[in-house]
Amino acid sequence: MIGARARTQSVTPQQRDAVAGSNARWYFSGLAASLLGNSAMSLVAGVWVKSLTGSSAQAGLVSACAYAGTIGAPIAGVIADRVARVRLLLWLNLLAAVTLVPLMLVTSRAQVWIVFAVMAAYGIGATLMDPAEDALFAQMFTAEFRRRMIGWRLATQETGRLAAPLLGAGLFVLVGGRAVAALDAVTFLVAAAVTTRLRVDRTPPSRSPEGLTAALGAGGRHVLATPTIRAVAIAATAAMALSGIGVASQYSLVQGVGQRPAFLGVLSALLGAGSIIASLTASRMIARGGERSLTVIGLVNFAAGNLLRANHSLAAALLGSFVLGFALPYVFLATLNAAQRATPNELQGRVSAALTFALFAPQPLTQAIGSALVVHTSYVVIYAGSAVASLGIAGWLVLVPCSRSR
Repeated sequence: MIGARARTQSVTPQQRDAVAGSNARWYFSGLAASLLGNSAMSLVAGVWVKSLTGSSAQAGLVSACAYAGTIGAPIAGVIADRVARVRLLLWLNLLAAVTLVPLMLVTSRAQVWIVFAVMAAYGIGATLMDPAEDALFAQMFTAEFRRRMIGWRLATQETGRLAAPLLGAGLFVLVGGRAVAALDAVTFLVAAAVTTRLRVDRTPPSRSPEGLTAALGAGGRHVLATPTIRAVAIAATAAMALSGIGVASQYSLVQGVGQRPAFLGVLSALLGAGSIIASLTASRMIARGGERSLTVIGLVNFAAGNLLRANHSLAAALLGSFVLGFALPYVFLATLNAAQRATPNELQGRVSAALTFALFAPQPLTQAIGSALVVHTSYVVIYAGSAVASLGIAGWLVLVPCSRSR
């Protein structure tokens, strides 16, 4: 999503601050555009399949296809640390826009396979973008400026997830999924245009002397060897894997409270509202209690939100979605803060990729498991079981020693 304009001459602190402010404005403009399309498409793809097939299991598998690309996250991290990140992100955004074109052919159940294929390619593109974007974000801003921005960055992302599901669901009801795909393609083009406005060194990162095999594992080794990252990352990985099991159940939840599939946009909007508040409060909570404490709070929120969803009440489903919105942002921000704080710049891309792999690579498997479970059991059982498991993870994180090392 990010590009750059090289500046090699020396600059004064005032000029540097002006460049940082300009970059921040362009960065958030591109982020807002891409999130609008991404969030709308991510929701509508599942709703589209549900509407065409009537199957919650198949709708849940759409998200599994999108996450399948995270298997290649370690390779994406090496690429982000070895090539010009701005050029990579520019071309990836252009290719992502082209990837969405086949969705214009989907008109009936016979073309549902196109949705699965496009979302799989969509996920591969996102996997390639994420470590390059995180590394460039760290490169583009100083540590102090970055600490101030990181909460706003996630808040912007969650604001997109709040507005975009309602927009996407509304467009889907009015004019169908192809209109949402067209909107998403346009936002990728906007993000690509923003890459030409950012001002940062375009020089490719210095290539490390280690071989490819060692480079692929460098991020993961750093995470496991750093006690301040390791325990939080393990708990976050378990929580994210657990969250995948409930993806398919949300379609049955909507049906269980007597609503149409597009009502999922309302639940997603409430989820986004909780996430925005979580994003804006996380930095202060980390300052007071640390990353581990925030992770535990997020896991307790996850349990509470799932318990509220584990019944047939519309009011409880609405409240549960709002409460659940706090959970994963707290867990994610705690992990991200711990990793960025304890990682040297030359490893930022690979550590980001390692965490992306750990947090999201299990999603296709756990979402497939959730799709199978929802066929054979009630969504109530799935949500209740997820709540119990989340409390177990929180208990482990509280009890594991802070300074324990391998």
